[in-house]
Amino acid sequence: QIPLGPGKILPRPFRSLSASGLIEFMSRLKISEISDAPQEGTGKQIHFKHDYTEIDYVLALFQVEGKFYCLTDLCLTCGGSLGKGLLRGFFTFCNKDECGWNIKKGFCKFNRSETTPRYKVAVDSDGLYIEI
Repeated sequence: QIPLGPGKILPRPFRSLSASGLIEFMSRLKISEISDAPQEGTGKQIHFKHDYTEIDYVLALFQVEGKFYCLTDLCLTCGGSLGKGLLRGFFTFCNKDECGWNIKKGFCKFNRSETTPRYKVAVDSDGLYIEI
């Protein structure tokens, strides 16, 4: 853990090797209490600020077949919200133009070469976490 000041501690960043061979530093951050997580077959928009970088994030969190999936909330096609849209199976359709995005792989249903960032969700006893 890394102390940030009085009462603030950031989980120790871990290193991973990217596809380009560069070492990336990531943090494990809590995005939701379990009680606030979306119900089975639904999604929701999540707002949070990174504890270390202080960057604001807007993410879309979903629960399908007992597993949680997380994407960047912004629809890259039309600017709508993925978390506020309609979830059908493993596809979320944004609330603006109903562009479809695969929540497991992050690709657009109508143009598979277009992808949105996705984050692995870990479930712990005290909440849901992502690596970012």
